[in-house]
Amino acid sequence: MRAAKGFFIWLVVLVGLVSAAGAQQLNAPQPAVNTAANERVSTEWGPGPMSLWSNTPDGQQAPKKAKAEIGPPKPIKPRQIDPSMVGYIDDASLGNEVRIRFDAGFDDPRPDRAEYFYQGNSSPNPGTSATQRTLNFQQLYLSGEYAPFKRLSVFAMVPFRWIQPFFIVAPGTTPNLGDDGGISDVQAGLKFAALTTEKTQVTLQLRSYFPTGDGQKGLGTGHYSIEPMVLLYQKLNDRTALEGEAGDTHPIGGMTYVNPPAPPQQWSADVAMYGLGPSYELITRGNYSFAPVLELVAWHVFGGLQTGSNNQAQSAAGINVFNAKLGGRLNFDHGSSIYAGYGRGITSDIWYRNLFRVEYRRSF
Repeated sequence: MRAAKGFFIWLVVLVGLVSAAGAQQLNAPQPAVNTAANERVSTEWGPGPMSLWSNTPDGQQAPKKAKAEIGPPKPIKPRQIDPSMVGYIDDASLGNEVRIRFDAGFDDPRPDRAEYFYQGNSSPNPGTSATQRTLNFQQLYLSGEYAPFKRLSVFAMVPFRWIQPFFIVAPGTTPNLGDDGGISDVQAGLKFAALTTEKTQVTLQLRSYFPTGDGQKGLGTGHYSIEPMVLLYQKLNDRTALEGEAGDTHPIGGMTYVNPPAPPQQWSADVAMYGLGPSYELITRGNYSFAPVLELVAWHVFGGLQTGSNNQAQSAAGINVFNAKLGGRLNFDHGSSIYAGYGRGITSDIWYRNLFRVEYRRSF
């Protein structure tokens, strides 16, 4: 009996000591707990570390009950469309970027066709004018794009052009155009992403051309133009993509050709453009990738005029031009890329027979 009584006394004392120690621990200031759970609660309740202890009605501190559910996980945002690989077809993606592009074109036999490249004539060439055989040219483009919103961007391009016309000079004739260079027609426009998914982007683009180039020197068209287009980017698999464009260049104004007794004719005309460009990421490394790309681009001229082989104006309506362009783009992980490619006119009617292009692009 005495043993049982002594055991009971010691049990009461032990319980009292444990209770006192627990109370003392609760009353002591608690440091911020740096655990994964605390970080999750801190993120849910507000910035900075937060104590997991709260005051009870009697002034004591007790552990807070952690939220069993932090909330439903946020949906994963679709990843952005991969960088465009094409070099001639317009890019469907939107973003902040700058580009520097250089073209070298050779053998352009009809540069005034529908005033798509440069300005036509207002009257028949005189008999003392030499017949132009072909034209070589170089163009340097400086362009930038800015996207203030996810689905909308604005862009501008300033081109500089150099031309070298070649003439058949008969006795008593002189060329009416010479080697020259200067600013060409400035371009500006808007892009709107009409459809954006993880693998697909459809963009509506509206480009305007301004007659800042001297048309009489072959540096511009001499008129305004607007160009609505639909641009496509379609990811086919991890390495393959298809890009495309379709649109129309519509002139506003242009040279009026007068040759009585025929009625006056408009030199400029609408020119439709459409193309597709499949690409394949042949090399993919940690900080760069390389993709060859084949671009097939075609144009259809709805009307207008062009200078014929007899040095007289003739109709350009119904002409179709088809080009094949082969190149490759080297993309770096910091947003830069370099493109180099070659284009060739396939049909009998051409804008140029050969064209070489190099481009540097920097995205931000």
